[in-house]
Amino acid sequence: MTDDGFDAAVVGEGRDPAARLVAIEGARNLRDIGGYPTADGRSVRWRKVFRGGHPAAIRPDQHQQFRQLGLATILDLRTNDERARQPYPPALLDGVDYRWRDYRHSDSDLLARLRTATVSADEVREGILKSYRALPYEQAEGVGMLFRLLADGATPLLVNCTAGKDRTGTAIALLLLALGVSRTDVVDDYTLTERLEPPASTLRALAPDGPYAFLLDIDPEIWRPMMRADAGYLDAQLEGLERAHGSIEKYLADEHGVTEERLACLRDRLLE
Repeated sequence: MTDDGFDAAVVGEGRDPAARLVAIEGARNLRDIGGYPTADGRSVRWRKVFRGGHPAAIRPDQHQQFRQLGLATILDLRTNDERARQPYPPALLDGVDYRWRDYRHSDSDLLARLRTATVSADEVREGILKSYRALPYEQAEGVGMLFRLLADGATPLLVNCTAGKDRTGTAIALLLLALGVSRTDVVDDYTLTERLEPPASTLRALAPDGPYAFLLDIDPEIWRPMMRADAGYLDAQLEGLERAHGSIEKYLADEHGVTEERLACLRDRLLE
């Protein structure tokens, strides 16, 4: 047990990327974003912000370990249908401010073409690049909610989606950049998803009665790009924001009202 009451076996203290992983059986891609150095000589505080996929597979005998994170807030970026299919175990929400937003996804053209097997692996990759450029706007409400919650001091906070890769990856990348973390470290944090949970593992994890079960009948090499945490995806996203707004800070100001004053306050809360 650490001085601040956290189990060191649950939350790694080291700077090795693998030490970021929260070691709870059944948790998916759950990790701490602390420790990254920032441009002003500070670093991101540990045990303030966590990122991950959905926690529905955490067994009841592991719930206590999850609660040891001491979460004040959970921001769930999943759709209505995703939350309905795999809800948070009620025991994990006890005493936690659980936030979500009311929205639905319709199947994209890419998924429709995958269903009919009329798309190549290169076309899937191009489709993902296109979706990544749109994500900061499609998920604007969730991103804005994250920044507001953190500015209000609603920590420790967990932000999650289903895999903890695309929607969560976008929100966390924007947060780390806003805090002054280098682009290199931000991309490394994003691609850590793939190092901890290789795309092949997703092939084995698809539920045969789930909404994406049809992928089991398609050559995995065709749809594997959809499951990757490829640095090129995040690069395309951030470059698109910089072209449209001039900088990530300007995007945050334009889309979410994050002024320089609010940004300085956020940094004081989350950096040491």
